[in-house]
Amino acid sequence: ALAIASCGNAALAAATLAAAVGWPIRVFVPTAADPAVLTRLRELSAQVVECPRRPNDPPGDPCIHRFREAVASGAIPFTVQGPENALCLDGGRTIGWEMARQVQERIEGLPFDRLFVQVGGGALAACVAGGFGMGGVSPMLHAVQTESCAPLARAWSAVQRLGGPRAAAAHWSECMWPWEHVGESAADGILDDETYDWLAVVRAMNHGGAPIVVAEARVLEANELGRRTTGIDASPTGTAGLAGLLVMRDEIGADERVAMVFSGVRR
Repeated sequence: ALAIASCGNAALAAATLAAAVGWPIRVFVPTAADPAVLTRLRELSAQVVECPRRPNDPPGDPCIHRFREAVASGAIPFTVQGPENALCLDGGRTIGWEMARQVQERIEGLPFDRLFVQVGGGALAACVAGGFGMGGVSPMLHAVQTESCAPLARAWSAVQRLGGPRAAAAHWSECMWPWEHVGESAADGILDDETYDWLAVVRAMNHGGAPIVVAEARVLEANELGRRTTGIDASPTGTAGLAGLLVMRDEIGADERVAMVFSGVRR
């Protein structure tokens, strides 16, 4: 069987693919997962495993703990955390490739100056920034997390103390560990206890970028503004990158070009 730890877009995509080829899949989800997502997963014949926090668990996401147990018992990792399944990163890079190509072919003038990407586990930001770079475009990356769960910003501070990403690579546990008290947010798809792909994101930000931690009011403001002005019915998770832009708007030059990714719809 395939296995994935996710409660949103990635889980639905994996279950859709598994159903198309007739493969069984187990989806490990938090107890607060969206009921609409769980209903759709079951319609796709996925085995949904809710993962409460157990008193004897080590720190970290119980969904990841149960996922790793399943893989240790023979399940095939079909998840979107780079350290668990590096092949997943190629799919995300295509977003960066496509955006970089559109910049080169359809947009006159200079390429993007800044890229804002919402960050939970970190694979999306790492992949999009990597795809941009491979496409010959290297905007400054701003990884956006909420105040309810911001392990990447904490890691960024540790990386600066250690002398940069290269030095920090040998000090993983000093930079990244599970967020102690994960709160609530409308952007619940980025409340990952850890930013699993933190090192790749930090490397991408190390060229003028920086993480941004946003208040819940900004998350909600960004969602309303994004949906109203674009007509895209994106979820608060999907528009969280825009919340980062709102926080930084007074620091951005009038002639700068920015890009962001709306990564999921409301359900």
